[in-house]
Amino acid sequence: MTQPTHDTGDAADDAPSGISAAAVDRVDGTDKAIPEAAPARPRSVARRLAAPLIALLLALTALIVFGVTLSGPGSAKPRNTDGAFGPRPGTATPVAPAHGPAIATADIQTLADRRTKALIGRDEQAFTADLDPDIPDLVAGQLRLFANLGRVSFDQVGYRVETVQTMPATDERITAYVDISFDHRISTADTATVGEGYRWTVVRAGPGAPLLISAVDGTPYDGAGYAYARDYPAPWDHADLTVVRRAHVVVLADPATSAGADRLADDAEEAARADIETWADGGPPGTAPGFVIVPVADRDTFYRLYGGRTGEHGEESGLTYALRTIDPAGKGRFGGSRIVLDTTSGWFTSPNPQRLGELLRHEMAHALVTPLRNEVPNQDQPVWVVEGFADWLALRGRSLLGTDELYEARTYLAANRFTGKLPTDNELYQADTVGNAAAYELAHLAIRRIEEIGGTLAVYGFVTAVYADPAPAAVDAAIGKATGMPRARFETDWAARVHALLDA
Repeated sequence: MTQPTHDTGDAADDAPSGISAAAVDRVDGTDKAIPEAAPARPRSVARRLAAPLIALLLALTALIVFGVTLSGPGSAKPRNTDGAFGPRPGTATPVAPAHGPAIATADIQTLADRRTKALIGRDEQAFTADLDPDIPDLVAGQLRLFANLGRVSFDQVGYRVETVQTMPATDERITAYVDISFDHRISTADTATVGEGYRWTVVRAGPGAPLLISAVDGTPYDGAGYAYARDYPAPWDHADLTVVRRAHVVVLADPATSAGADRLADDAEEAARADIETWADGGPPGTAPGFVIVPVADRDTFYRLYGGRTGEHGEESGLTYALRTIDPAGKGRFGGSRIVLDTTSGWFTSPNPQRLGELLRHEMAHALVTPLRNEVPNQDQPVWVVEGFADWLALRGRSLLGTDELYEARTYLAANRFTGKLPTDNELYQADTVGNAAAYELAHLAIRRIEEIGGTLAVYGFVTAVYADPAPAAVDAAIGKATGMPRARFETDWAARVHALLDA
């Protein structure tokens, strides 16, 4: 059953509902998150990420998942994609012979434009007119998609054809696999237009017959034995949505989480204001104006949305997905983020009311600075910077002494495991829960040390510089500018500060 749209809170009165007729019809152009806390101690940041996943994520760059990896695509469920999605990019894709029949790209774009017009005009009949009526599950799914998209406020929306692969014809029936970008920009959240990759199977029954869409799935990528879908499925592909808006927050809740959507929106708005206002006190412009929050209540959905890998590969409670802008002039830049939260985790069930706020502020910290990030081939932003900054902003102004925030780091030092070096990516991704959590806490202390030396503006300048250029030499230069010390001397200074705080 379709859930009603909820427009509540101070932003709801002014926020537009659904797709605006003024939306452009066509455009041409996950940091490792806070992990799931143990029920007895929700602050624990224990994480687990297997080495094969790290290699997998480094190998591909279809989706950026802040908190799981700094570059690399999310994945769909491991499967044999032969036939499931049609031909796979990167493999021997069958195409029609030069002398054989083909479906013209212009004809596909005309079909796509009709669906865009129907979406903007809220014409349900026109939106489904090009679907194969003999496939009821397809029609039902697209009707749900149509209803869901109507609940989300977009500044820009449209379908754009990327590739058309016509299959060799064995009779008069012609089939093409079409990769479509659903170009969209969510109001008050995205800084640029982003795309979701669909693969349509389009069929022409015979000469002169109309084109019909017979299947819709995600744009696949091939690699490391997995199929990848480019930022697919989004929540609107997944289930009936309840949409709740606040001034800086859009919550996209499925039926399992809709009952708590209003309360989550209130908590998220408070966290959003805190992060945005903190950054506004000296931080450079260009950050995200708001956040899209996607609560889910099961681990399969938690990992599957936005192309995340199905199957538990960690103990995260939040994943922040960064979406690339589709504008060619913005190549290597990101126009938005989506924050997926597991509402069954200890951060939600803890009796301590601060826990959920910490989770929200941490994930929003990742999303806030996503538009500042440059994607550099074969070079990711160091995880200690990304995660240390997120914890720094989430816990801004709070004293860590006398709390359990540094519990694992203290345990790490007591076991003589602290090397005095800034945490490596592998340490932040390690399977050992104490070592993993300690690495996060040590990264947080590194950012705090930069603040102690140079002030808040030094932190903003340092993070902005590293997001713009993650090359090792550039990171070292950014450390020098923020602290007045070369990297080696800063590490020595920071290590001494760690010992002073944590040695007992």
